[in-house]
Amino acid sequence: MKLICFLLLSFTVFSQEKYRISGSVKDAKTGVGIPGASIYLEGTTLGTQADSAGNYHVNRIATGRYRLVASFVGYKPRIQFIEVRTESKVLNLTLEEDNQTLDEVRVSSTRDKTWEKQIRIFEKAFLGDSYNRKEVQILNKEVVNFEEDDDRLIATAIAPLVIENQSLGYKITYTLDRLEKTRDLTSFRGLARYELIRSATPKQQKRWDENRKDAYLGSLSHFLKALFDNQLEAEGFNAYLLKPGLQNSSAGKRGFFFDISTNRHFPFQASDLVKPYRDTDLYFLDTQNAIELVYNQRRVLRPVFPDAPYPYTILIPKGLVLLSAEGNLMDPFSLEMRGDMGRIGMAELLPLDYMP
Repeated sequence: MKLICFLLLSFTVFSQEKYRISGSVKDAKTGVGIPGASIYLEGTTLGTQADSAGNYHVNRIATGRYRLVASFVGYKPRIQFIEVRTESKVLNLTLEEDNQTLDEVRVSSTRDKTWEKQIRIFEKAFLGDSYNRKEVQILNKEVVNFEEDDDRLIATAIAPLVIENQSLGYKITYTLDRLEKTRDLTSFRGLARYELIRSATPKQQKRWDENRKDAYLGSLSHFLKALFDNQLEAEGFNAYLLKPGLQNSSAGKRGFFFDISTNRHFPFQASDLVKPYRDTDLYFLDTQNAIELVYNQRRVLRPVFPDAPYPYTILIPKGLVLLSAEGNLMDPFSLEMRGDMGRIGMAELLPLDYMP
């Protein structure tokens, strides 16, 4: 069984009011502005580059919680949690030199056959199982380094990965912290900045809009949003709570998906699962049972259950599961994803500010 964990932003939007963040990015030691520094809200399309004096501004920010990232080659990324509520903000940031990075930014012009094999494994693990290889490409694969022992592959990168996604119309700059792949597990974490690619024609833009909507439908964000709104069936989902322990047992996949007489799983009301979390605008899943679900608006050739020929996923809570009203998971490692959702990679992930 494959598990993929994505480090996305602890991000939630409360309203559609728009605000602005501005300030400067300077060298922590010299106090001099850093021209060209990237400033962005992690996991979104909201970002900019500092001007020649190191000043920046990011516009059209909806009220909510974000993770602001400032980065530049040769410096350690600066990550700051921010909350935008009723007014624009001024944030002056400093970056510290990363001496290790400066020493390591040497890209070999040649890679051996072992590396070529490893990069193919990496692309499938990082981008996903079923992406279009002609339309989704890592433009600077040479920055990826590997360590391998027994059945474990570990990947790191000496510079941010640049991904051109002509299927969804995004350029993604991804600062990879670490990817680890074993026979049973694939996990990676990092910082993602999305940029919209300008369409050449209205036809191309229409195609991108359709592909983005298709990527959203049946996704984890779609499921969590439908769960929050108590609209699972209306949105095309059928879901049950598994009896404890069955997510790791072959008995959990015997019989029929919609048959509740087998004592394998049981139905639930969304309102019983999603509850307000303390004095915040967040919510939590009030269960430690695994949730199994299908998205019945798509069909698959090899279904897990004969009566449910649809994409099948098991979601396994790992501690406190917090989410926003928009369906964004506050901690991506609080849910294990097994099955179809677990096979999705960066090639099919949408920015967190995407609105269907």
